[in-house]
Amino acid sequence: MMKTLRKLNEGSLLQRTLLHIAVFVLGSASVVTLASVLLVSTAKAVLPSHDTTEADADADADKADQEEKGSDTDSSSPEAAAGAAGAQGKPRALARLGSRRESAVAR
Repeated sequence: MMKTLRKLNEGSLLQRTLLHIAVFVLGSASVVTLASVLLVSTAKAVLPSHDTTEADADADADKADQEEKGSDTDSSSPEAAAGAAGAQGKPRALARLGSRRESAVAR
């Protein structure tokens, strides 16, 4: 091992400088890689997944749609039929947006 270290110290100033730069770059890259892996794994363990959050928001929006349909109109009226047909479109998306804003405010 000592022979290898002595051999690395031999040579011109340019060779030693390039060796030091290469070691520095490799060391920096390994530290950055290790830090990013640790940060990502910690974030995944602490924060909920994106899919879970959207599924919760969708469930809240569906629940709000059902409550709105049941309390506002009679099921035999034309408004109820139009509401049921339109529940799949913009009002549902707006309900999702509203529930996301409420959850963001709650945080």
